[in-house]
Amino acid sequence: MKLLPLALLAFLLRPKPNDAAHILGLFQHPGKSHFDFFRPMFLALAERGHNISMYSYFPLEKPVANYTDYVFQGMPLLTDIVDLSNFESEWKPLGLPFKVPTYFMLHDWGLRSCKVALNSPLITQLLKSPIRYDVILLEHFSNDCMAAVAHLLNAPVIALSSCAIMPWHYKRMGSPFINPIMPMNFLPYTDEMSLIDRLNNFFHFHTVNTLYNMITQPATDALIAERFGPGLPPINEIVKNTSLMLINQHYALTGPRPYAPNVIEVGGLQVGPIKPLPQHLLDLLDRSPNGVIYISWGSMVNSNTLPSGKRSALFQSISQLKEYNFVMRWKSLESLEDKQPSNLYTFDWLPQRDLLCHPKIRAFISHGGLLGTTEAIHCGVPMLVTPFYGDQFLNSGAVKQRGFGVIVDFRDFDSNHITRGLRIILDKKFAERVRRSSEAFRQRPIPPIKLATWWIEHVIKYGGAPHIQSEARHINWIVYNSIDVLLFWLGILFLLIVALRKLIKIFKTAFCRGKISRDTKTKTQ
Repeated sequence: MKLLPLALLAFLLRPKPNDAAHILGLFQHPGKSHFDFFRPMFLALAERGHNISMYSYFPLEKPVANYTDYVFQGMPLLTDIVDLSNFESEWKPLGLPFKVPTYFMLHDWGLRSCKVALNSPLITQLLKSPIRYDVILLEHFSNDCMAAVAHLLNAPVIALSSCAIMPWHYKRMGSPFINPIMPMNFLPYTDEMSLIDRLNNFFHFHTVNTLYNMITQPATDALIAERFGPGLPPINEIVKNTSLMLINQHYALTGPRPYAPNVIEVGGLQVGPIKPLPQHLLDLLDRSPNGVIYISWGSMVNSNTLPSGKRSALFQSISQLKEYNFVMRWKSLESLEDKQPSNLYTFDWLPQRDLLCHPKIRAFISHGGLLGTTEAIHCGVPMLVTPFYGDQFLNSGAVKQRGFGVIVDFRDFDSNHITRGLRIILDKKFAERVRRSSEAFRQRPIPPIKLATWWIEHVIKYGGAPHIQSEARHINWIVYNSIDVLLFWLGILFLLIVALRKLIKIFKTAFCRGKISRDTKTKTQ
C-alpha cells in the first residue's frame, strides 16, 4: 500500500502528450566514449515522453520507445586506433609540457568527420523533413559544422561537452576564462599553478584559441559553403546562438569554476544504476580474497602498441603483487611474446562502471579518461593514472591534487614506479580517504541526469532561454578585456602628468623670476 502514493505521484508528474517535444541530436564525431556520456540524457528524455531523433554513429542495440536512430556511414570509429609508441618521447621546451600538436590532431579529426556527415544523405533528408524541432543538441568539440545544420533548421541549440570546455568555447558562451585558476585542457595543471605554470597555461590557451580561429573556423566555413552554398553567417557567429552548454565536469574533482549561468556542470551523469556482473567475473572476484585491480586505457588505445619494455615492466609489477588478481581490457594478448602473469586476466570487453563499484575492486590503473575517472571517483576506487593525450593530463592533475590517486608519467612507466604507485594507493588509509572524498562527488542536491533533463526542458519551454545568455558573447576582444577602459584611464593619467609637469614648470619659472627680482633689488640697494 505504501507504493501506491509514489506510483500515483509518478503518474501525475509524467509528461502529458501535448508537452512532448521534438528533440534532435546531431553527433558527427565518431568517438564512442564521447557518445557514451551523451546517450543517458537522450534515453531519459525519451522516457519522459519526448520524441528523440538521433543522428550519430552509435545506434541503440535494442529499440526504445520515442527514440529513433539515424546512423552516419563512411567514417571509421575511433576505437583501438591510438598507438602508444607515439608517446614514448615528448618534446618539453624548457622542461615544460608542450601540447599544441594535440590541436592539429583534433583539427584533422574534426574536418574529416564533418566532410562525411555534411555530405551524408541523412542530412539532406533531415533538411527536407517537415518536422520542426523544439531543440537541437549537438557536441561542441573539435569542429562546429553541425551548428550550421542547426542554423538552417532554425531551432534553439544546446551544446554538450564530454570533457572540460575547449579554449574556443568560452567566448561563444560568454563565460570568463581566468588564467591563474583555470588550466587549459591539454595541460597537467590544477587551480594551484606556479608562475611558470601560469605562463605556460597562458601561452597554450591563447595559442590554441588563435589556431582554432585562424585555421579551423575558416576551413569549416569552406566546408559549409561547399555543401550549402554562400549566404550563411560565419560559423563563429552561428555558434554564439547556443542557448546552453552541459559539460562533463564537477567541482569536487576539478575545483570551482566561475562559469556563466548557461554553462552547467553535469559530470558523472553516465553513471547509471549498477547492473549485475557476468558470472565469469563474479567467479573471478569470489576467488580473489585480497581483491582485484582493474586496468583499462579506454576504447581508443590499442593496448597491443604498448612498447615491449613498458609491457614487460607492467607484467613484472603485476607478478610482484601476487596477492591481488588483475583484470584488464586487452585484445589479442595471446599474440605477444611476453608471458602473461598468472594473476592477470584479460578480456576483449569489460562492464567498467559495474566492475568499478564492486566491493572487491581495490584500485584502477587508468589513462585518465574522464568517463573512467568519474566512474572510479563515484565508486570510491583509488587510481594510478598514466595520461597519454588530450584532456587526460588535466584529469590526472585533478586526480592527484584532490587525493584520488597518483600519476605515473608514460616516460616513467617502469616496474619501480608502477609498483610504488600501486603500493601507495593500495594502502588502507589512502583508500579510506578516497572513499570519504568520493562522497562529495556523489552527494548533490539533484542527480546530474535529472539536472541535465531539467535544463533541456527549461530551454524548450522558454524558446532558447535568452534570459540565461550573456551579452559577453557579442562584444569584441578589446571591450571584453576592458582594453578601451584601461586606455582611457591611462590617457587621463597621462594628461594629468603632463598638466602637473606644466604646473611645476610654471611655478618653477615664477619662482625663479621672483628670486631674480629679489636678488636684483638687493643689489641695487
